[in-house]
Parts: sequence; C-alpha cells; structure tokens
Amino acid sequence: MSSQDHMIATQICIQARVPVFLWGAPGVGKSICLEEIAPAIGEPIWTVILSIREPSDQGGLPIVRPDGVSMHPPLWAFELKEKGHGVVFWDEFNTAPPTTQSSALRVIHGGYAGDMKLPLETSHVAAGNPASMVQGGYDLTAAIANRWTHIDWPLPPTDWCEGMVTGWPHPDIARLPKNWRDNAASNRGVLAAFITRRPELLLQLPKSSKEQGQAWPSPRMWSRVADLLTAAEACGYGKKSGVARLLVKGCVGEGATEEYTQWYANLDLKDPELYLADPMGVPLPQRQDQIMATLDSVAAAALDNSKSEKQRTERYYRGWRVIGRILKDRGDIGIPAGRMLANNMPQTITKALPEELDDILPILQKAGIDFSQKKGR
Repeated sequence: MSSQDHMIATQICIQARVPVFLWGAPGVGKSICLEEIAPAIGEPIWTVILSIREPSDQGGLPIVRPDGVSMHPPLWAFELKEKGHGVVFWDEFNTAPPTTQSSALRVIHGGYAGDMKLPLETSHVAAGNPASMVQGGYDLTAAIANRWTHIDWPLPPTDWCEGMVTGWPHPDIARLPKNWRDNAASNRGVLAAFITRRPELLLQLPKSSKEQGQAWPSPRMWSRVADLLTAAEACGYGKKSGVARLLVKGCVGEGATEEYTQWYANLDLKDPELYLADPMGVPLPQRQDQIMATLDSVAAAALDNSKSEKQRTERYYRGWRVIGRILKDRGDIGIPAGRMLANNMPQTITKALPEELDDILPILQKAGIDFSQKKGR
C-alpha cells in the first residue's frame, strides 16, 4: 500500500463530505499535504488550531440583542458561508481538552458554528498525534472517535529520501464525479449481506481507552463504508484496492476490515445492474453465501431512490424476477431480499409482483410478508 493511497483516500473523504481524521507522528507532513490537496481539488481551506481554542470559540460568543441572545460565530465561518464550500482543518485536535473537542462536534456533525448554519458543501479534516507521542495529548472518547474516518499518515523513509533528492511531487488528484452516488444501493446491499452473515460485527464497543479513540464498528460507520466504497469506485478504485481498504479500515477498524475483505474476495460477485438488465438470463451463483449477497445487492439496487419513478417501477419488477428464480427452488435463501423489496415497495406500484410470479405468493405469505399492508402507505 503506497503513501499515495493515503492521499487519495483523504481526497475522497473531503469530496464526499465525510469527516476524516489524519493520524501521524509530529513532522510527517499532514498539515502541509492537506494545504496542498485542498486547493488542488478546488476547495478553499481554513485552519483552526483547536488546542488553543475555548469551547465558546466553536459554540459562538454571546451577543445581547433586543430580542434575545445570539451566538456569534468565528470569522472563518462567515468566510466559508460566503464561499459556499470548503474545508475546515481542525489541527492539533486531540491535544485540545475533551470539553473543547466536544464543542467542535456541533460544528462538524451538526453543521452549526454559533447560530450560523454552514454550507452543506463543507468538509472537515482533523489532524492529531497519537497520545503516546505527544505531551498533553488525549485519547479520543468513543463518541467522538466514532464520528471520524481515521487514516494513519505514513512517511516511508524511501519516499522522504526521494523527495529530498528529486523534489517533492505534487499529489495525484482523484476527482469525484457529480453522479458518484449512482452505485450506492449496490454497496449497501453487499454490506447488508455481510452483516447478515456476521451480525456480531455490526456493533463492537471498544474495551480500552486506546481502542475507543480509533475506528471501531457501529451501524453509523458501516453506513459510511457503503458511501466511501461508492465514492472510491467512482474515482476508479475498486473494493479490492488499497484505497478502498484504507477507507473501510478507517471506519470500522482493522479486525472488521480483515473479515469483510476476505469475505468479499471469496464472493466474486457480478454487478447487480447486470441482473436488473437481464433478470432471467444472467446466471446466478451456486454457493449459498454468493446467492444471498447477490440477491441483497440486487434488491438494494432495484430500490435505488436516485432513479426516476418509471425506472423504479421497472427495476422493482426486475428485482422480483431475479429473486423469484431462487424462491421457487430454494425459498429460504431468497426471503430476506424478498422482504426488503416488499417492505420498500414504491408508491407507483399497483401490483405487488410481476404476473408470472404470482405462484410465489404462498411462499412469501408463509414467511410473513404481507403486501396488503404496504398498499395503504
């Protein structure tokens, strides 16, 4: 895994508007690299040295007005709002006291600086040194850590030597296209299939203070994994790439990432769009785990809310045709995906199933799936 992978992963997080925390020893170039990356991808950047701030600097200073008290935001927030987009760089994050760190959460995750609502196109990047490397450093609390994607920032000696001799190269730039979310439904389906197989990995609370300050699995972070894998793929970095692995690890930690990576590598899945394009023709896999993951991803893709109403109706029926192929022969395997489709039936649907699949209704009813309850929604 190259040091460029870490830069690409950081760029993807910034453009996907996902909060990202860069960890590394003092002097490895986290700040200077970020200050070069941001303008390269067209983002203005404001640096906030959190270790010298007070909680009120984030929450706003009180201004008494005739109609009440308002909380006045800092100057950088006004500049950011005027630009309409940009990066807020929270440097020395974990050397700030925990109360100051917590005050930054409303800005980072609530989107407010004082009483000012920040633009939706705002990215947050934090940088810190591991507590063991810096005097006065704090381990992040579990609540704070579980809101960041954590990326370790390396500086291999070979890269440093090459930069000293030949000059420091400009970072490779990965530009996220506007339609990058188009494949999100498929990734959600694949991750749902993984958690169905390993439900204990959905939430694993950390046991030590050191572990709680890094990435660990939670429902929130698995949802983020789906978004970041979608963004990485849109930039040309597939699920098996070093960039994708960094992003997954940054959300759910090393152990969960290792299990997910091995599971996915053994699946060898086809793109669910292939099945939706030809529901009856594309061969289905034979292994049970492959079938379940395929059906979950097909069901999720069939329910993609980014499509038009007409497309959603067509995709809904095509999804049922794929699932119907399994329900007739191996009913139990297809039930979870069938329940997903039935429970999220588009409002435009007038008939629950394609006509040729009426014969699977008894199977669905036996599994407790009642379409009649969905028509009045």
